[in-house]
Amino acid sequence: MNNLEKKVLESFKWKKGPAFCAAKIGISELEYSKIKSKIKRKNFRPQSTSYYNLDKGEAKLELVTGAQPKSPEEIIKLLNIDTDVWKLSSYWNKQVGDKWKISAFVTKIKENDEFKLFSDLLKNWKPKPFYINNSVKKVNNNLPKVCGIMSLQDIHFGKEGNETIDKDFEDAIIDLSDRASRSHDIKKLYFVIGGDLINMDTFTGTTTSGTPVDNSMKATDAYMQAFNSMHWAIARLIPICDELVIVYMPGNHDRLSSFHLVHALSMSIKHSKITWDIDYAERKVHVWGSNFNAFEHGDVKSKSTPLVYATEFAVEWGRSSFRTLFTGHYHQNKKVEYLTSSEEVGFVHKTLPSLCKSDYYHYHNKYVGNRRSAVLELQSFDKGTICELVYSI
Repeated sequence: MNNLEKKVLESFKWKKGPAFCAAKIGISELEYSKIKSKIKRKNFRPQSTSYYNLDKGEAKLELVTGAQPKSPEEIIKLLNIDTDVWKLSSYWNKQVGDKWKISAFVTKIKENDEFKLFSDLLKNWKPKPFYINNSVKKVNNNLPKVCGIMSLQDIHFGKEGNETIDKDFEDAIIDLSDRASRSHDIKKLYFVIGGDLINMDTFTGTTTSGTPVDNSMKATDAYMQAFNSMHWAIARLIPICDELVIVYMPGNHDRLSSFHLVHALSMSIKHSKITWDIDYAERKVHVWGSNFNAFEHGDVKSKSTPLVYATEFAVEWGRSSFRTLFTGHYHQNKKVEYLTSSEEVGFVHKTLPSLCKSDYYHYHNKYVGNRRSAVLELQSFDKGTICELVYSI
């Protein structure tokens, strides 16, 4: 190292800019910068030592270099910290002779379990092929013209002991749709999706409110099983009716995931026969002829339920004669009739049964003995309910 280089090296201690140092040494700023770069390349290549504690997810990194870093970004670059894995928690610099010792403490970024599960879902996703039947419905003018209500709530995909519910669900759809289409001309079919379709609503296996439940599979697997089943069911129901109305109904287990599911269905299936009612609402009403058909999950109790519907849906209530509320939640078949002095039946509340199996919660609370079944109600345009078709497992 010649005398000029030694002077430039000595200037590192001054902590001044290149212009000041060059003027004091008596050389140009350009020459000073070239000599400074040469010295750094030759004598001050970073020398680092690292101490990792993977169990605690932390590490201490040290590096000796010829220049003082001015920002955290320079520290990260000099220490070659992978910011996708590690977070720079603290750092400090210390001058040792004509060099700088850089010390940094880094902590491992906690893995986002939800992102990892979602990432794994995308990597392992193998779309199930579906065929939407575009064939024209066979019309028999001699058959009575009806509207169908198929509200199969509380299926609980992913629930413990419920691993084969997709097969039970398919059997129910096939049985009910075949029997109804052979005996009636179905002008409109309301198919309710939701109402605790999925047993959990979080990656940690809890309901929407955070209640732990017994599950037999991951949330992503339950979602895929439910999606495949609903997609299949829609394809199966299109050919038997003139119009298929998909009604989304949130449940207390799956308020968010079921909405995602039915929205995905509406984006993936385009068919002229389908009407999508997938807005998030906890009470919905559809009128067909003289029939007022109301839908909700049923987890919110109220003695004034008929008044609620008469108030919220006054127009629909006024132009109908046969008013029915279809709910689930309790996994049992139950009917409550609200009578008036001038009408035989003013409002009927039907709690529908469920296809799903019982788990430990139901066993512990003695909620046993309910028949696993599904119901398809058929209605006349101006005479109300004419029959109920029941499928039992």
